[in-house]
Amino acid sequence: MLLLCRLRGRRLPVGREWIGAAGVGFCLVALGNALIVYVEQRVASGIVALFAAGTPLLIAVFTRRRTGVPLGTRRIAGLILGTAGLAVLGSATLGAVHDIPRVVALAVAMLAWAFGATYGRDWPHAADVVVTSSAQMFAGGLIAVAVSGALGEWSALDVHAITVRSVVAWGYLTVFGSMIAYTVFQWLMSHFDPTAVSSYTYVNPVVALGLGALFAGERVGPRVIVATALLVPAVFLVVAGSGRGARGPVSGGIGARRVAPFESDG
Repeated sequence: MLLLCRLRGRRLPVGREWIGAAGVGFCLVALGNALIVYVEQRVASGIVALFAAGTPLLIAVFTRRRTGVPLGTRRIAGLILGTAGLAVLGSATLGAVHDIPRVVALAVAMLAWAFGATYGRDWPHAADVVVTSSAQMFAGGLIAVAVSGALGEWSALDVHAITVRSVVAWGYLTVFGSMIAYTVFQWLMSHFDPTAVSSYTYVNPVVALGLGALFAGERVGPRVIVATALLVPAVFLVVAGSGRGARGPVSGGIGARRVAPFESDG
C-alpha cells in the first residue's frame, strides 16, 4: 500500500509522523491483532468475538477522557443494552474458558486497540488517511515480526506445512481484513464519532452465530434471539446518539486533512 501510494505521487510519512504511526501500529497491530492470534490458538473464535465486542465500552471511556464531551443519554443506554446483550449471548460459553493467561492477553489486546484507536488520533500522522493506515500496518507489522524473532518463533516456521488453503486464508485476511477493513476503520475514525464507529463489534458475534447456523448447522436458540433483540437497538442508540460527524478533525491527528482513498494529492 505504501508503494502504491508512492507510485501515485502521495507524500509518505516523515520524521515524527513515523513515530506516531509506529505508536498506533504497536497498539493496534502488534498488541491488538497479534495477541488475538495468540489467544485463538486455544480459545474458540466465537468466544473471542464476544470478549472483543466489549471494545465500544473502552473506546467510549477513553473518548470521554480524551475530549471531555459527555457521552449522552442515548449512547449510555446503547452501551448498557449492548453489554446486556453480550452477557446473555455469552452466558453459556464464557464459563468454558479456563486458560487464564490467554484471557489476560485478550483483555490487554482490547485495551491496546481501544487506547490506540482513540488517543492515537492526537499523535503525529500524515494528513492522508490511506498513507497513515499503510504506515501503521507497516510499522506494527515490523514490530510484531521483531518480537516473534526475539521469542524464537522463526525457527518454528515450516514452509512445507503451508497449504493452498492457508495461503488463501492469509490472502483473504491481508486484503479484506487489513488493506480494506483497517483503512476503512481509520477513515471512519477520522470522520465520525469513535464510539459509534466501534459499535460494529456488537454485531460481529450475531453475524458469526448466523453464519454458523447457515453453513455449519449450528442451532440458534432462544438466548441468541434475546441477545439479538438487545444488540440491534444498542447499535442504533450508540450511532444515533453520536451526533453528526466527529465534531471536527483533531489538529495534527489522523483527521487533520481529509483525502479520499487513493485520490492524488495533486
